[in-house]
Amino acid sequence: MSMKKLRPLFLAVILLTVCFSLWYNEYSGGRKYEGTEFLFDTECSITAYGKNAKKAVAAAFDRLAEINAATDMYREGSDVHRINSAAANTEIKVSAATAEILSVAQQIAAETDGAFDVTIAPVTELWDFKSENPVPPAAADIKNALKRVGYAALNVDHEKCTVTKNDGGVKIDLGGAAKGYAGDEALRVMRECGVNTAIADLGGNVTCMGKNPNSRDGKWRIGIQIPFAPTGEYGKIAETDCGAVVTSGTYQRNFKYKGKLYHHIIDTKTGYPANQNYSGVTISGKNACVADCLATACFVLGEEKGRTLAEKHGAEIFFVK
Repeated sequence: MSMKKLRPLFLAVILLTVCFSLWYNEYSGGRKYEGTEFLFDTECSITAYGKNAKKAVAAAFDRLAEINAATDMYREGSDVHRINSAAANTEIKVSAATAEILSVAQQIAAETDGAFDVTIAPVTELWDFKSENPVPPAAADIKNALKRVGYAALNVDHEKCTVTKNDGGVKIDLGGAAKGYAGDEALRVMRECGVNTAIADLGGNVTCMGKNPNSRDGKWRIGIQIPFAPTGEYGKIAETDCGAVVTSGTYQRNFKYKGKLYHHIIDTKTGYPANQNYSGVTISGKNACVADCLATACFVLGEEKGRTLAEKHGAEIFFVK
């Protein structure tokens, strides 16, 4: 083939390269930085685009570490540990992060009649999903623990950042809300660093902002894990311009005992794993903390009430069989 015939092809390749470069730089600032750390008892990864990407990812992980330290119920001195250890009617000063998480959690608890309830901790403590040979708790122990469950016993002053309990036996577990809030905060901190395009995956809780530089239409496409399949095998795909995609599933933490599967999503009315005909619920919305709470609440409520609740919050919901 002569050089004269090849010249148009070369020009076309150059043009495509220039167009892609302009498109990539417009969407991402032309630079990319990725980081991974273990927080919230899971692997957390963050990818940012732009000239301040590395600084932004480091700042985001610093913020995640702060939230993790405040909300870890087993860490002595954490906000949650101090709340759980406090006597009745004792005012506990907490971080602004903990106050915000609790405010959102209490709102969802009120809307769902406690289907999502952070005071479920006395019950979840009975369910040991990390043991080598886990067994279901005794029915009598669950019954007694349920007596100390009830979001109305928890009083949160968002402005003063204080928490009091009407009953000293009340304990909280922020495992169903803290990661969502952390995802929101990761994006906020990165924006303050001058980054406008990023994605954070906190153990399946995904938040993203800006236009996806790896997608021609700029949308983020988040795969929804196929229950009980190897990690990375996806069924449905959630599309979002920016926001959060959060999943609660029976396949994440569970054990089998005498042929029956027991999972970590506890029905606050019975103290046992919620019994539904699906394996997961995924919420796609603008606020990750709200989406995190909704994913658990909708799983417990069932499809009809779950869809109504998600619609009320302007969120998209997927039930995964």
